[in-house]
Amino acid sequence: MLEILLAIFIPLGILIAVPGIISLTIIPHVVFNAISKRTKPDKWSREHPSSPNPGVIEMWGESLAFRKLYGDKESEIETVTEDGLTIKGLYYDFGSPTAVIILGGRPETCIYSLYYAEPYAKKGINVCVFDPRAHGLSDGIYSGCGYAETKDLAAIVKVLEGKGIKNILYHGICVGSAAMMLSATEENRLPLLKGIFTDGLYIDYYETLKKRIRKNKGPTYPTVWIFREKIKRLYGVDCSKVGPLSEIGKLNIPSMMVASKEDIFSLPEKTQLLFDTNGSPKKKLEWFPQGFHSHLRRIDKTHYDACVDEFIEMSLK
Repeated sequence: MLEILLAIFIPLGILIAVPGIISLTIIPHVVFNAISKRTKPDKWSREHPSSPNPGVIEMWGESLAFRKLYGDKESEIETVTEDGLTIKGLYYDFGSPTAVIILGGRPETCIYSLYYAEPYAKKGINVCVFDPRAHGLSDGIYSGCGYAETKDLAAIVKVLEGKGIKNILYHGICVGSAAMMLSATEENRLPLLKGIFTDGLYIDYYETLKKRIRKNKGPTYPTVWIFREKIKRLYGVDCSKVGPLSEIGKLNIPSMMVASKEDIFSLPEKTQLLFDTNGSPKKKLEWFPQGFHSHLRRIDKTHYDACVDEFIEMSLK
C-alpha cells in the first residue's frame, strides 16, 4: 500500500513543485536579464527603434529627421565615467552658453532622445544626448536602473563644462527623469545646473517595476525582490527606499513636471505626491488628460513644447 501511495504522490509532488521552482528561481532571472542586461551587442542599439510599436516608430522617424536637419551642428562626444565606462553621445552646437541634456528611459539610446530636442533647438539652446551605460555605443552590460546613470550624467556634464557651457538644463523621460532627479539632488551637484524637466517621473524603481511586471502578467513576487537584491549588489542602492520621492525634497532648482492622467506606471496620485514633496523654489506640474507613459509629446506636441518653453523661461531668467 505504501509503495502505491508513493508511486502516486511523488510524481504528483514533482508536478506541483517544478512550476513553483521555475516561478521562484528561473523566471525572475530571465525577467531581470530581459529588462536590465545587454545580452547581445545589438540589444538596445542605435540602429533601430526599441519597439515595433507604431508610436515608437513615429518618434524614431522624427528623431532621424532632427539629425538630418541639424547635421551641420552635430558632433560626436565621448567621455569616461568614474567607474571606468566609456559613454558616447551626440552634441548639437547652436552657439549658446546654455545646453540641455536629454535622457530617455530604458531601453532607449541617444537617437530616441533627439525626439525631444526640437523645442530647445528652436530657442537656440545647444542639445546634448547620449547613450546611457549598456545602450547604443556606450560601454556596459547592465542598465543602471536610474541609479548608475548619475555617473554617466556627471561625466557628460564635465564634457559640457569643457566646451565652455555656463548653464545646463536636464530633460528626462521615465528612467531618465529619475536618474536626473537623483543627479540634481546630489550634494556635489554642479552650480551649472539651472533647471530640471521630468516626464513620467515615478516615486521609485521598485514600484514602477511591479507595475510593469503586472501589466505583462509576470510573477510580481519574488521577481521584484530579486531585482532589489541584484540592484543592491550592482549599485549599493535599495531601490525600494531610494528614488525620486526620497530625494525630491532636496531639490533647489526650478522644476517642470509633466504627467498624464492615464499613466499606469507613474500613477497620477503618486505624481501629485512627488510634486507636493518637491522642494524646488520654482516648480510647476502640468497635467495632460491623455497620453501613454513617455508618449506625451507625441499625443500633444503643441502643449508639450509650450511646457518646454515655459521651463526654459523659468530656469534661465
